[in-house]
Amino acid sequence: MEFIERNGVKVPNSVVVSGLTGSDCDEEMFTFLRENGAINRTLKVDDTSSELHSQVIVEYSSGSALQTLQPLLPYRCTLANDSNTVCCVRALADVYCQGAGSKITHTYVGELQRVAKLSGRDLEAVLKEALDHIGEIIDSSEPVEQKSPAASPDQTSELNLSASQSQALFGAHLKPTSDDSRSHHSANSLSPPKHRSVPLLDSMTLNPPEVQKVIVEHIVRSEDKSPFAGSSVRLRIFSGKVPKPYSEVDYDTWRSQVGLMLSDPSVHDREVTRRILESLLSPAADIIKHISPESAATTYLQLLDSAYGIVEDGEELFAQFMSTLQDAGEKPSAYLQRLQSALSQAERAGGVLARDMNQHLLKQFCRGCWNDSLLADLQLEHKIKHPPPFAELLLLLRTAENKHEAKVARRKQHLSVAKQKTSVHSHTMCNRSVVSSVVPVEPVSTEMSELRKELAQIKSQLTSILKLKSERKTCVKPESSSEPLRQPRPTKPDHAQKKERKTLAKKNTSEKPKPWYCFRCGEDGHIVANCEAEANPALVAAKRRELREKQRAWEDEQNPL
Repeated sequence: MEFIERNGVKVPNSVVVSGLTGSDCDEEMFTFLRENGAINRTLKVDDTSSELHSQVIVEYSSGSALQTLQPLLPYRCTLANDSNTVCCVRALADVYCQGAGSKITHTYVGELQRVAKLSGRDLEAVLKEALDHIGEIIDSSEPVEQKSPAASPDQTSELNLSASQSQALFGAHLKPTSDDSRSHHSANSLSPPKHRSVPLLDSMTLNPPEVQKVIVEHIVRSEDKSPFAGSSVRLRIFSGKVPKPYSEVDYDTWRSQVGLMLSDPSVHDREVTRRILESLLSPAADIIKHISPESAATTYLQLLDSAYGIVEDGEELFAQFMSTLQDAGEKPSAYLQRLQSALSQAERAGGVLARDMNQHLLKQFCRGCWNDSLLADLQLEHKIKHPPPFAELLLLLRTAENKHEAKVARRKQHLSVAKQKTSVHSHTMCNRSVVSSVVPVEPVSTEMSELRKELAQIKSQLTSILKLKSERKTCVKPESSSEPLRQPRPTKPDHAQKKERKTLAKKNTSEKPKPWYCFRCGEDGHIVANCEAEANPALVAAKRRELREKQRAWEDEQNPL
């Protein structure tokens, strides 16, 4: 029936035709259908999983056509052009109700059986409650009441008929009961209520597909306490690697998620175990490989706690909490959150009682926070005896920080505006272009000439200073002439000077060229031991030839003929 819902077929205005061959002989059947009303569209069911596979759905434009055709349905006829072909026309509403209604009924009964099994109750009691819900829904939607204190024989027979039809519908799924329970149940069903209005119900009103759908949504989905109700919840990935990968969480966060899942009564322990196994990666997954999949979730957690849990004593963690102080540049709200995290670890390890956490938190915050003005404004030291909860204290700090930052921003904006006004004023004072345009050109030329004269004087002074320095250097040389003059070094012959130049040239020349490339891939900058690339023999051979040419050139330079 998914084909009908997917294509949006109007079921009350449609018929389904079987036996069509897809040839020209089918036109006779379509002519008969057009005589009863205008056809909106025809759809051939190509869904192999549907019960109507290879049949044709004919949808009329209005419901009056189906009302005209209804007395003839189901209609069977043999085509005149093909005597071997027999076509059958049925109302789509009848086929749809039979298929969808039976499917929903079986699904609903199966869900009720599972609810009865999980709750430990009898299936008959669960079905009775479901029928009571049906009666309440019908009473609220279509109330048909009779105010007489006792029911008439017709009403009693109609009620008995409804009860028998309900028993026929659900009887295949009921467990056998004893004779006492049967007699008690029959007595309850036959005895009319004393002070209650009796609704007049027939079989079609009691068990239509729409009511069954409402029951499934109201009972099975809304009140279902199945152990797999939280199966869509997934845990974050944890591997235990150090340093922690970016896409994973630390063990404390992962452990808190598992704790929430364990505390949820709608999640079965087997489902928690499966989620734990799905969220673990190596090396954390290697630790629990030897545990049987049938083990409880607490068995896995005990082993993981021993490997990744807190190993410090509660008193040590509380001592670390007491030594936690505010860092440089750290906001008070961030410092409070860091204190809360450290105190929570100490509380889980048994270093502090849960009822004293707020008092210890506020006391250490007042002790380790360096913002005395904030402590004075909020009067936090006076609240130590009756401390606020963590959420309220954090909100107070963030509100105070926000006010302080807004005030600093306003002050900066105000001071920057004042400086800008001063600069604008100075620009207006220095704006002399208009005044200079009125002054004649002669003073400007005289000013330039004065500047040139001053520049010439500076140049002359600079030259005189340089001349004095040079004269002082020449005067120092004769004073040092009183010392005995050193004998000049004897000049060497030309061939000796050539040899010295040759040796110096050899010393200054570079060493013999060495390999600068990788012998595996041929690239520069690394050796074979550090190479991770693929081998490239062609590039290595080219680099080897280039190295040999450089070595030959170097040898020729060192040993010229």
